[in-house]
Amino acid sequence: MKPVSVKFEVYLVIIIFWITGCRKSEHEELPVIATDDVEVYSEGIYTLKGTIVNTGGREIDEHGFYFSESTTPGKTKVIQLGPASSAGTFSSRVYDVEPGKTYHVKAFAKTQSVTYYGEGKSFITPDSMVLPVIDIDNNIYYPVKIGEQVWLGENLRVSHYPDGTLIPRIEDRMEWFNMPWYNEAYCWYENYGALADRYGNLYTWPAAMHLSATGDTGNEVVQGVCPDGWHIPGDEEWKQLEIYLGMSPEQADQEKWRGEDEGGKLKLKGTYMWQTPNTGATNESRFRAFPSGWRDGAGYYTNINKSTRFWSSSIRGDYAWMRQLDYNSAQIFRGTTGVYEGLPVRCIKDQGKKR
Repeated sequence: MKPVSVKFEVYLVIIIFWITGCRKSEHEELPVIATDDVEVYSEGIYTLKGTIVNTGGREIDEHGFYFSESTTPGKTKVIQLGPASSAGTFSSRVYDVEPGKTYHVKAFAKTQSVTYYGEGKSFITPDSMVLPVIDIDNNIYYPVKIGEQVWLGENLRVSHYPDGTLIPRIEDRMEWFNMPWYNEAYCWYENYGALADRYGNLYTWPAAMHLSATGDTGNEVVQGVCPDGWHIPGDEEWKQLEIYLGMSPEQADQEKWRGEDEGGKLKLKGTYMWQTPNTGATNESRFRAFPSGWRDGAGYYTNINKSTRFWSSSIRGDYAWMRQLDYNSAQIFRGTTGVYEGLPVRCIKDQGKKR
């Protein structure tokens, strides 16, 4: 009978081991992912947020979001943020949304070929909203509607044309001075990139127009350096803006300083950027004109924080029409300047015009 007892004990050990092993596997810790509430970053831009609550002691090979629009099932966008070394929150901004749509988002984390999901969240975009504009370099701009026109609310910062062609950036003063009048070039004020982030780039008129591609000097509708769907404003379009702000048609046709307070309605308020007294500045139009200064034909930078100029697509002889705003005036200057100067660019939205 002794051998039977030993055999029974062996079976008992095996059963206990099997039961214990199963219990340990059942209680194995798994990754826990949460989809947090979506936040509005600004009009037309949303921040998706998630949290890796627990990694389960595993390496997270990939994490991010699944993002889709309700009316297009199966067309899910995957936003991948790469590996994660520890638990914590993560986020990503989305820009490609449309008005009046419902969007769904779900955070995820992948480990060892297994994907773990957070609960689904959704948000609805307003029926009407001004969508941001993104240029070829992924700079983001916010449009503003002024009367029947829609303008970009910032100066361009792009360094490539919409077709991908790189615009030459010229730093050296003598190289700028010696370049041919039709040269396509841009620069940063004082060659300082941080100033360009704030005030935008300074382009020669041929660069603004992308003259080498259009071969068109003086066409009122030229896309030039502007993003798709936008173009360099012509002199008449600048007049239309000025008349909407209160200038008479007779004043708009004049040169030099004209009007009364129309320039003040375009200038950013206060003296943080504009020099004191920043006469008449209300930014009533939300145009947000910055005192970017410009680069003259000799290659010198001038008038930052005091003044700004803007190109138009229109020319008179060998000179291009432009607009100027000053810190000590609420009026708007209309005149021409050499096409070899470096000025900021403000784009205006196409109105049913084919490119």
